[in-house]
Amino acid sequence: MKSKTAQWIVWAVAMVIFTALTLSGHWNWLSAAITAVAVIWYTVVPKTHSRQQ
Repeated sequence: MKSKTAQWIVWAVAMVIFTALTLSGHWNWLSAAITAVAVIWYTVVPKTHSRQQ
C-alpha cells in the first residue's frame, strides 16, 4: 500500500473498532482485534528505510 490516505483509513477504522470494543467491555474481542490489526498493518504498510548506509 503506497497511498498515505489508505494507511490513514486503515488506522482510523482500527481506532474506531478499538474504541467501540473498549467502551462495550468486550476485552477478549479487543485483544483479538489488536492482534489482527497488528498482523494486517505489518503486512500491508511498507517498512521505512533508514537513510544511513
